[in-house]
Amino acid sequence: MSLRIIYFLSLILSSVSAQADDQPALLSFCQQSVKKLPGLDALVNFSDLCKLAQKKHSCTSEKGQPIFYFEKLNQNPSAKKILVISLVHGDEPASGAVAFTWANRLLNLKDSRNSWRIIPILNPDGWDKNTRMNANGVDLNRNFQTSDWDYSAKGYWEKNEKKDPRRFPGTTAASEKETKCATEHLSEFEPDMVIAIHTPYGLLDFDGPQLKFPKFPGLPWKQLGHFPGSIGRFMWYDRKVPVLTIELESADILASTQKVFDLQDLTGLVTIKSLEFLQQSSFEDYKK
Repeated sequence: MSLRIIYFLSLILSSVSAQADDQPALLSFCQQSVKKLPGLDALVNFSDLCKLAQKKHSCTSEKGQPIFYFEKLNQNPSAKKILVISLVHGDEPASGAVAFTWANRLLNLKDSRNSWRIIPILNPDGWDKNTRMNANGVDLNRNFQTSDWDYSAKGYWEKNEKKDPRRFPGTTAASEKETKCATEHLSEFEPDMVIAIHTPYGLLDFDGPQLKFPKFPGLPWKQLGHFPGSIGRFMWYDRKVPVLTIELESADILASTQKVFDLQDLTGLVTIKSLEFLQQSSFEDYKK
């Protein structure tokens, strides 16, 4: 066996060993997170869910907290891939509760129509401080490396956001560990649709082809637009991957398990309709 092969095998074994060492801490962090999020105890028992949490080696927050995910894959080649990201802003805990509920439902299903990856808490440091921004005071949803970030992110923040510190895009694009983690997931998983769960505007905001979607009680469809450094611009405008932003009005939705599940089913429907439309259309006609 060559020295090169031995070297790469040692890297693989050390990575597996590191993951095994991290698992008890990851399990504990996940379980503590469930206890702090609103509405989860009344919905389901999450005692076994956290045992299925996974973490990429590089995915830790600025303060060193794990950024974990859950995955439910469908082996059918025609299955669509959906990436869900929530608690991008640390003061929106209801978004994380919905993501956990979706993950728990999926992992208890024998089969799912689509393949799912769910990151329930992208910004654990901001969540600890109950702030929109991360530990460095950066709005993660203005920090993605969009094609226009270098020449417009700062200017947009200064002119349109009036230098609002809650929406500070950072000093450079993708400067934050949390943004790098999300970008790694986007690159490796290659989703067909991204679902970003937020609060508190109470609407459904879609960056994608102009389609007519079914109504959802309490959440009207309304386009807010995308911004330099936002995931909507990073994925849809730059990469032709639609982004559905769910803006919950409050944690009240968690009082109805069925409504939370119906919202998840809606995202699957939007994914299928969007991809069918894009396959028949020119991207240049619809990306704006």
